[in-house]
Amino acid sequence: MKLSPKILVVTGVLLLVVIGTVVWRRGWQGEKDPGAGGQGTGTEVTGAPQVENGPARVASASDGWKELDDPAADGWESEVLHRLLKKKLALLAQFVISGEPGEEGFGTVVAGEVEGSNLVPTDLEPVWSQGGVVVKRGVGLSGTDYRDPSGFVSAVQMVSRALGGKAETRRCAFKVVAIRPGPAGVQARVSVECARVDGTGVVEQHAEWMTTWQVSPGREDARLVGVILQGFEQSEGPGRLFTDCTESILEANDSYRRQLLRGYPYWLQRIQDTRQMTLLGTPGTALGDVNGDGLEDLYLCQAGGLPNRLYVQRPDGTLRDATAESGTGWVESSRAALLVDLDNDGDQDLAVATYARLVLARNDGSGRFEVMTVLETGIGSMGISAIDFDNDRDLDLYVCHYSRGDLDLEAGATVIGSGGRFVYHDANNAGRNYFFRNEIEGEKWKLQDVTEESGLDVNNRRFSLAAAWEDFDNDGDQDLYVANDFGRNNLYRNDEGRFTDIAPEMMGEDQASGMSVSWGDVNRDGRMDLYIANMFSAAGNRIAPQEGFSLGSSKEVRDALLRFARGNTLLVQEEGRFKDMSEELGVTMGRWAWSSIFTDINNDGWDDLLVANGYITTPDPGDL
Repeated sequence: MKLSPKILVVTGVLLLVVIGTVVWRRGWQGEKDPGAGGQGTGTEVTGAPQVENGPARVASASDGWKELDDPAADGWESEVLHRLLKKKLALLAQFVISGEPGEEGFGTVVAGEVEGSNLVPTDLEPVWSQGGVVVKRGVGLSGTDYRDPSGFVSAVQMVSRALGGKAETRRCAFKVVAIRPGPAGVQARVSVECARVDGTGVVEQHAEWMTTWQVSPGREDARLVGVILQGFEQSEGPGRLFTDCTESILEANDSYRRQLLRGYPYWLQRIQDTRQMTLLGTPGTALGDVNGDGLEDLYLCQAGGLPNRLYVQRPDGTLRDATAESGTGWVESSRAALLVDLDNDGDQDLAVATYARLVLARNDGSGRFEVMTVLETGIGSMGISAIDFDNDRDLDLYVCHYSRGDLDLEAGATVIGSGGRFVYHDANNAGRNYFFRNEIEGEKWKLQDVTEESGLDVNNRRFSLAAAWEDFDNDGDQDLYVANDFGRNNLYRNDEGRFTDIAPEMMGEDQASGMSVSWGDVNRDGRMDLYIANMFSAAGNRIAPQEGFSLGSSKEVRDALLRFARGNTLLVQEEGRFKDMSEELGVTMGRWAWSSIFTDINNDGWDDLLVANGYITTPDPGDL
């Protein structure tokens, strides 16, 4: 199999770029690191201006967490070193932004005998160009180009010059993704992301440095003694490829101002049922033409106590709130929705997964809906997908579940991991997923639960977040892939309406924190491939390889836990099995990824990739 050129990694500034294979977008904003145990602590070091949030905060009882989460007390030397290196890298980020060492020089960061390579390759080669966007790559540099601080200053200034523009238009962020103490010093692998956005265009850089630090015996100070560039990519374009048009299309609606613009902290203080909101945040959306005018309309799920919203598109592209007239402003906590034709009458009906039920409503053709049936699914409904699995020309529904369905277990993520039977890397004690066969006839809306009958009740107690259908084996029927948090995923092969989980034999389990899944043919060989969104954790990558991590566990378990920190997965189908080519093609680092999709962004006939990530911890830099 040949995949060429490789996937090009581009963050949110240009959003685009791959070509020949895949376009990958990853957010510029920081994220929380799940770490070894899944809890979030932000680790990104950035030189971007920070937003002030008012006067200095008064110390409170919650400050006790700072003492409890002290890496020196915990015994994790890597995290003591990381905390020290973060401070030094923050100064270096400011140096990149300004292009000058500053009034105090750079003596607090760099040792007197620093050596290393240039930080921008001199042989950058264009690997893709379209629509004014040019992507260039350079190979990593292993040689030594300088052996003194002045040489290092010149190397850093190469980064600033390559970005161009003025200091106020530049950003630079460092993330330490691996630390290894040794006799020659502390080695730290650093991910580098820099950008410049101004009226003349956008420049974006991605690099990886292997740095070496001289650390004082008491871990009070560190100086950089070596830095080698291991990879570099630069993208340039005339401006942002995507523009946020949310306000322009929704601002005329009172519900936009009074409900949608109110953020997560606001509603946490005002709505009664915050259980799923606390854990999972913002619910899902659906697109479909509800009134038959040829324009796509938008349905928004909301947290419990807030009405779901239906916005109908006008010819000028703006959206009008049609919730009241449509009859779909339900206030049950809703996690996902589909606009699909369930009764085969030519218009889009509505399926909504609420907290414990699946609500199905018929569309009269004008965008007015009538609830026809409510199916009990147990607490924890999550994603919905529709497919004609038995080729009888109507759509059947698959509903993912995340929790076991007990009210006393719905307090949040801390409870999920507290049960004695919970296995972080291989959980199989959640709520079951449901599969409903469509048996609608006229006014009689009946959907039959055929989960067990169809074979989909095998390995069906995992923490499922998303599912996607595709005829991956080209035998004429639709197969199912299910992305599960806390462990193994499922690949159910459809054999004339009977399913078998073949993920292990297909090498398709991807044992990690599955958040979403998308099918696409990345190399256009006629065989469908898989991309699964997981979580990338710099802290996990630093901690999990250490001998003191998960003491008493087998190597197999330790490796499985380390796998959780790696990030997203691209499984390419080869000779009847899947091959993990995620690292080879450079698509693992999607931050704390929540969703992903293959789509041909630039209409060149190749499947590109978009990845959405969450748990943002830094101000929006406005690069999208």
